[in-house]
Amino acid sequence: MKILRVLGLVVAGLAALLAVAFFNRAAVLNLAARLNQPHVGPNQPVNWQAGPTDAIGASRPPNIIVILADDMGFNDITANGGGVAGGAVPTPNIDSIAHNGVTFENGYAGNATCAPSRAALMTGRYPTRFGFEFTPAPVAFERLVGTSAEPGAIIKPKFFADRATNFPP
Repeated sequence: MKILRVLGLVVAGLAALLAVAFFNRAAVLNLAARLNQPHVGPNQPVNWQAGPTDAIGASRPPNIIVILADDMGFNDITANGGGVAGGAVPTPNIDSIAHNGVTFENGYAGNATCAPSRAALMTGRYPTRFGFEFTPAPVAFERLVGTSAEPGAIIKPKFFADRATNFPP
């Protein structure tokens, strides 16, 4: 009789633990994803070689700087009349480059997500032409994003577990 009572308490405790884990599954999956991340060591100093001492002649082509940032809109730069958080985050270095050089105000991204957009910039081709249409993500992240939804969301994200076997490690 005593064994059945202890066994019942263990089963009830496990059921309660599973219920808590189920209702906090986003936090559990987030923790699992963090535990699977590789160790990242501290920053290391980089010792660059000294540049040339003599100025290079006028026959050299101009320097071109391309600034590629994820999720940055036209008005997120203060030189364009905006600024992140209503101008609370100024961008003085980008503004200096813009005021002292040439800016291109009519540009288009190669894709709506970051990695394919960078691939389009590096190759000069549309990402769909060479099979790089989506931003790759680890399975743990996909599972986390595909199982949690904001309250009141009309469209709920979906994780396709049957497709996870085809994902690269």
